[in-house]
Amino acid sequence: MGIAATASRRKQPRTFSLSQDVIEVLECVKNERRVESLTAAFEEIVREWRKNYLAAQVTAYYDSLSDEEVERQKQWGAFSESQI
Repeated sequence: MGIAATASRRKQPRTFSLSQDVIEVLECVKNERRVESLTAAFEEIVREWRKNYLAAQVTAYYDSLSDEEVERQKQWGAFSESQI
C-alpha cells in the first residue's frame, strides 16, 4: 500500500454528540455485523450509504439518457468489446 493510500486510511479523532436512538442503531449494527466498536459500525454504515448513493447516481444518469443516447452507448460498448 502506498503512502497516499495509507494516509487516507488513517483515522482522525472526532467527537460527536448522538441521540440515544442513533446510539442504539449503532449498537445494533455493531452486534449484528460483529464489529469491534461503534466507530467500526459507523464506518460500515457510511461506506454502505456511499456505495448505494453512487449506484443511485449511476442509475439516474442512465435513466436520464434518451433512446438515441442509449443506442450510442451500446454501439460504443460493442466497439470497445471488439477491440479487446
